[in-house]
Amino acid sequence: MTIAEYLENRRYPGRIIILGNTREGKAAIAYALMGRSEASRKRTLALDDDGVLRTLILGEERPEDTSLLVYDAMKRADGRIIVSNGSHTDTIADTLASSGTFEDAVMKMCAEDDAPHFTSRISGLYDEGDRSCRLAVVRREGDGEARIVYTYPAEDGYAHCIHTYLESDSDLLVPFTKDPELLEVPSTVDEFARQTWDAMDRSNRVALFVQIGQDTRILDAGCGE
Repeated sequence: MTIAEYLENRRYPGRIIILGNTREGKAAIAYALMGRSEASRKRTLALDDDGVLRTLILGEERPEDTSLLVYDAMKRADGRIIVSNGSHTDTIADTLASSGTFEDAVMKMCAEDDAPHFTSRISGLYDEGDRSCRLAVVRREGDGEARIVYTYPAEDGYAHCIHTYLESDSDLLVPFTKDPELLEVPSTVDEFARQTWDAMDRSNRVALFVQIGQDTRILDAGCGE
């Protein structure tokens, strides 16, 4: 399945992570923001010189609580690339720096405190040494948390996709409960970016970061229409 085929009929998957390898064996990474509220939509993504990808709030007005809106979405740590939809990017980085594992970090996570949705924490780890990937979903189940980790060996030409929400006809956002979807990956960063961005719902898409090898692109609703 292509990225376009998977995303084009999903109106609001929320935050999206795609992690894998191109046919040429290069790392293929995508992180996408979608938003329904004004606060969520007034954001973009920015990559600094140290390779840290951050969410930024646009405009002068800032919400009183930015804890779920502003965070490091991606950073590097000892030959590994961490990507997530919140502050648990730092949780993973700190755990790895303390000789812990990705799984150790996941066990420390809980779903976001944004009742009634309790948005899932999603994260990924790409190992530049063996080009393998790990993905994790932490979601609320009852009064507790379900913590699921998926490990994939390098498979050239393919990536796996997870996101925070499933489609729902109700106002209550349903957490992602599927296994990661296997998708075909384009070989160029421009095609990767365009295919993903064009497939995202125009009324809800906010910003997108993609990377293939060392090449990166950022699109947002202000410049990516």
